[in-house]
Amino acid sequence: MRKRRNFTEGAIYHVTSRTNEKKRVFESRLGQRIMLLTLQNAKDKFHFRLVNFCVMPTHIHLMIEPARGSSLSDIMCWIKTRTAKRWNFIHGSSDHLWGHRYYARAIKDTDEYFLVMNYIDQNPVAAGLVLYPAEWKVSGAFYKANDISGLVDYLPGERLSYIRLIGCLAP
Repeated sequence: MRKRRNFTEGAIYHVTSRTNEKKRVFESRLGQRIMLLTLQNAKDKFHFRLVNFCVMPTHIHLMIEPARGSSLSDIMCWIKTRTAKRWNFIHGSSDHLWGHRYYARAIKDTDEYFLVMNYIDQNPVAAGLVLYPAEWKVSGAFYKANDISGLVDYLPGERLSYIRLIGCLAP
């Protein structure tokens, strides 16, 4: 039997989930579009804060603050199920899209918050996909650098504090 997860209301979580057999589902523009659409739909349905995100070819990173009374488990179940259904419908498949359970860890303090934020932003750079975080179009760094609203959420002053901390996102 699976270990029950304990979540703290009001916490921000670093959530990751990998595709089944590390298939490069989100390498294609179609896969990326499906994931972005699913994230937006999930936000509309569950009203959580998406503090940061990065869609990598084989996995996703999310920084989520569930709304009061919302369940991180429900949010992630919905995101993973909806993404798989869309992917399988388009590809005429019934395969598993996602691998094991998602990983979630509550962010403890401000230092860890900025550490996780930077880790998520640097993921495509570390993988050799881009030179600068803001070049990766399926990431919070891209949305922050280009001042695109709607998907990534900030509290007042958060964006400025983060940019000051790590410096410029792109040259």
